[in-house]
Amino acid sequence: MSPPLLRRVFVGRLLAVLLCSVGGPDTAVAADTTATPAESRRSIHVVADDNYPPYLFRDAEGKVEGYLVDVWHIWETRTGIPVTLTATNWARAQQMMARGEADVIDTIFRTPQREPLYDFTRPYADLPVAIYTHRSITGITGLDTLKGFQIGVQAGDACIDHLHLNGIATLVEYPNYADLIAAAQREDIKAFCLDEGPADYYLYRAHAQHSFPKAFELYQGQFHRAVRKGDAETLHLVERGMAAISPEEDAALRRKWFGNPVDFALYSRYIGWALLAVAGIGSMLVAWNVLLRRQVSAKTTALEHTLEALRQAHRATSEAKESLAATLQAIPDLLFEFDTDGYYRNIFARDEGLLAASHPELIDRRVGDVLPADAAATVMAAIATAAARGGDYGRTIRLDIDGAARWFELSAARKQHVDGSLRVLMLSRDVTERREAEQTLRNAHEAALIAERDRRFRMLFDAAPVALAHVIGNRIGAVNQYFTELFGYQESDIATLDEWWQRVYPDPIYRWEVQRTWEAAVNRAIAGDGRVETLEYQVTTKDGQQRTLFIGGQVLGDGFVATFIDITPMREAEAALKEAKNAADAANLAKSSFLANMSHEIRTPMNAILGYAYALKRSTLEAAQRERIDKIEDAGRHLLAIINDILDISKIEAGKLVLEHTSFHLASIVDYVRSLIVDSADAKGLTVSVEYDHVPIHLEGDPTRLRQALLNFAGNAVKFTQQGQIVIRSRLLEREGDRLLVRFEVEDTGVGIPPESCSELFQPFRQVDASTTRKYGGTGLGLAITQRLAQLMGGEAGVVSTPGVGSNFWFTARLVAGSAPATNIEAIPGGSTTEDMIRRRHAGARVLLVEDDPVNQEVALELLGNTGLRIDVANNGREAIDMLRASDYAVVLMDMQMPEMGGLEATALIRTLPDRQHTPIIAMTANAFDEDRDRCIKAGMNDFIAKPVEPDILFDTLARWIGPQAS
Repeated sequence: MSPPLLRRVFVGRLLAVLLCSVGGPDTAVAADTTATPAESRRSIHVVADDNYPPYLFRDAEGKVEGYLVDVWHIWETRTGIPVTLTATNWARAQQMMARGEADVIDTIFRTPQREPLYDFTRPYADLPVAIYTHRSITGITGLDTLKGFQIGVQAGDACIDHLHLNGIATLVEYPNYADLIAAAQREDIKAFCLDEGPADYYLYRAHAQHSFPKAFELYQGQFHRAVRKGDAETLHLVERGMAAISPEEDAALRRKWFGNPVDFALYSRYIGWALLAVAGIGSMLVAWNVLLRRQVSAKTTALEHTLEALRQAHRATSEAKESLAATLQAIPDLLFEFDTDGYYRNIFARDEGLLAASHPELIDRRVGDVLPADAAATVMAAIATAAARGGDYGRTIRLDIDGAARWFELSAARKQHVDGSLRVLMLSRDVTERREAEQTLRNAHEAALIAERDRRFRMLFDAAPVALAHVIGNRIGAVNQYFTELFGYQESDIATLDEWWQRVYPDPIYRWEVQRTWEAAVNRAIAGDGRVETLEYQVTTKDGQQRTLFIGGQVLGDGFVATFIDITPMREAEAALKEAKNAADAANLAKSSFLANMSHEIRTPMNAILGYAYALKRSTLEAAQRERIDKIEDAGRHLLAIINDILDISKIEAGKLVLEHTSFHLASIVDYVRSLIVDSADAKGLTVSVEYDHVPIHLEGDPTRLRQALLNFAGNAVKFTQQGQIVIRSRLLEREGDRLLVRFEVEDTGVGIPPESCSELFQPFRQVDASTTRKYGGTGLGLAITQRLAQLMGGEAGVVSTPGVGSNFWFTARLVAGSAPATNIEAIPGGSTTEDMIRRRHAGARVLLVEDDPVNQEVALELLGNTGLRIDVANNGREAIDMLRASDYAVVLMDMQMPEMGGLEATALIRTLPDRQHTPIIAMTANAFDEDRDRCIKAGMNDFIAKPVEPDILFDTLARWIGPQAS
């Protein structure tokens, strides 16, 4: 700032300061200019207000300038002690002194409130402090007329204490004078307190000198320098250094920064001419003044009415403010004002002993820098909630004050600050006594609960339906009634664990094992959740009985409660059940063995019967002979169907039937079944039709069992229908992605079934007409097998029938929609084209037949006679191995049960021969169970054909395995 500008601003206001600084008795004190040796201090740190021109301020570039910069520079030169001068906002300067970060504070007024904190030097400047108001406000002439207004102040200013002492608490603090003037220009405040020097400077700089005239002088202040209370050495050092600055040097500095006094003689000639001009102009204004009087009189009347209304409002506001101040003094709670970042902005406390720190130490500090972390987090959460929602209530914090824990309950509310920002008012109520009373009440209540719990525990302990023992250390504290009944011991009989081990486990070896096991379980419980693992033990009662018990427990404090559950009856029942199960398993094994043997023994001759019938039908026969051969074949197939049904129901009931999961074509189910019954239906004059609905044609599931189930229904329909039609139908019931629920139906126009008989149709060996004079034959197994198969496939089976109208038999199955065409569509019977294909493509290929039964050898040779294949015969597995060592074969047909060496052992050895690991070996055996098939595949065979051999199946299997290289 240039000297001419300062001269204009401060020329009138600072005359008194200049006179005081250059005259008077204090200025003569320059007796001793010898500084204390610099070695006694390394440096001195001075803080002052950077907002007090021309004493100390910042220029446009932020550089610190002013009278005090030069003064302390000279002081440093005179004393030889380096000076660090920190110019900052006034509140922070005082905080730095309070925290011990600075040695001297400059530009400070001496007030009663500051006396306990500082020791002061003699004053070096007199400074008037004034109240400034907006030009729109009149009547502000003293402190009484100031009440009710919001007064702007600089944080940390001495005028704050002066206003508080006079009952004015509605203050709005700003960090510096520039922000205060800016807030006044925004009309956030209409009145403010400011030292006159800085006020003139900042008001002129902001062009606001006419908007905010001085209302009245509040008091006269004096600048001092100060040190912390009791630091007499630093105070003496400061005063001695200042005394070393000569009056001439100080006068030069003041001329530099405050300007020269006005020379009135220089301007007297101009003033005379000015007075003459003023007199002329005055006469002209007299006339103008007469004209204005009338207008002023009218406006004055209106203004007086307005002022009266304003005074009434002011009195009401003052009364409300005084009531609020009285209320705050009356309540014992602490009231804090925070900004949304958690900084203390104002504090009202009747008892400052409840504050976490002193009032000056809290202002402008953040909650997290003052309170413990958990308490600070709670306060910040309350601030955030109140700022967002308008209020927050019920949170509590704990603070250690004067070495004692105290609890405070928080209530927060949001308010709008004059600068437009959000503030939060927080009421903090000391609830320590209430919490202590509540805790005392809780303790008493808990003691009563514990006593009641102990009483109930003893009642439950004695009434428990299991034996219990309470053990503390090595002492058995209590046992219940059930314990006494189970073991026969009273509490006095076994007072310690040592006695327990000796009496209940008389065998020393078993006792040692039990002790080790129990102690390990207790240690695991102590390290875990306290529950002692329940284990099985053999104990001896007082009367010598051996009992089996589950013993466990729960760790309680320095002991445990042991539980004893007598499982002796359960173990005896389990033993009996195990014995019965073993007997049942033996019976089932015998049954399975019997069925397997019977199946094998029946299938072996049946293979001959059906094989010779097939061979004879291929020869030239008379009509009567062919008819007899057909009857022999039908009887054989009927017998074979009975055997298969018995085996299937046995496997299903034993849970040994395993479903396949393979891809197939829907036609391989529906059309295939139709092809099997169409001839017999045509013979009775029946029509057979199929319906597919919307079922996908490519599916995944078990096609063999689907055909079996549907064929059971279709065969019955032909049997029980004399005229009309049969419909084989598939229907899509559900679809979830690729998963399907498909319903298969066979509907006929047969005799129908009475409703009372429908519920028993699906029971094994049950028929509608079971008399010896019945018209229709059958074993009664087909429907039962179909229902079991449907259930295995995730579905169900049923019938809807009306006597004399017909029946609709159905079953459902859960299948999967296929994504590619199935490759296993079976050939439709009616002529073996596969046999012709083998003859055309593979004539001359060598096939080894391994079969011990001469009749079965002859049947196999007869079946393969027209294929063009070269058939060699081995009578057992050992001969087969020798022949395979000597020759190559395209396919081996292997029986399972043979003398000297069976088919399974022979296959395993063949796979060890050179170049025989991939020779196709096909089982051809009367062992038709699924487990027989699995055993063959595991032994190394490639495929499986059950006897009696179906020619078409035999030809299809050979064609699949011979391969083009065989010829």
